[in-house]
Formats: sequence, C-alpha cells, structure tokens
Amino acid sequence: MAWFDDFSMGQTFATLALTVSEAAILDFALVYDPQPMHLDVPAAVAGPFGGLIASGFQTLSLSFSLFFRLGIVSESNLGSPGLDELRWNRPLRPGDTIRVVAEVVGIKPSTSKPDRGIVTMRHDTFNQNDELILSVTGMHMLRRRP
Repeated sequence: MAWFDDFSMGQTFATLALTVSEAAILDFALVYDPQPMHLDVPAAVAGPFGGLIASGFQTLSLSFSLFFRLGIVSESNLGSPGLDELRWNRPLRPGDTIRVVAEVVGIKPSTSKPDRGIVTMRHDTFNQNDELILSVTGMHMLRRRP
C-alpha cells in the first residue's frame, strides 16, 4: 500500500490479466450501454467492427478494477477529480485477455489541504497481443503519509 509521498515520476505498476467473456460483454451492455454493437451479435457482425465488442465504458471500468485490485492506494485513496485524454484505441472483443500498466506522470501536493495531493497516472490497457486498446490519464487524490 502506498501514500501520496511514496510515488515518484516514471514509476510503473502492472496488473494481473483478465479474460472477458461474451456473456460479460452482453450483461454490461444490457444494463449500461444497449447499443447493437455491444448487445446484438447478428447486428454487430454486420456492423463496422465485424463482430461483438465491449462498451468502451466497460473497458474503462475493467481497467480501473484491475488497477485498484492491486491494493496500492487502498488506504490512501480519496477519490478522483477526473480523467483526461481518454482514448479507445481498439475494441475489446469476447475472449480477449487484458492487462493494465499505469505510469506516474505527475505528482502535485495540495496547496490548500496539506494532508493530500494528486498523483496523475497514465493507464494503458493492452490485449493478449500487446495491442493498446485503451489509454487514459487519471488523477488520483491520495492522503499523505500519516
């Protein structure tokens, strides 16, 4: 587990891998993103992606889930003021196995609240072929070491 003060520029963290099933894609789409490319297999096959793809929001959610399951900021996390530079580079498809590499690209202590700071990380999600499928810069508001 790490606190704001424990991070350094360029530091990286790699997650475990996760294989995403067609059922998981369909379940997510049914509730959160009911577009044909995510929910209707025949329509998705006939569409621009040539098959079913996961919602980009599912890809983002799974990516952050993998990162947070590392437990690195479990004690220090105070939430996030936002995300920047979100890109869906390639679709996530049924059967793909994803992993995330997060790199510290910014460290800024709070000027108004000395007990915390913002660690900015670039989160890159790769599939089983090491193709970048998602990239996003996330700001993590973290407590300083007590």
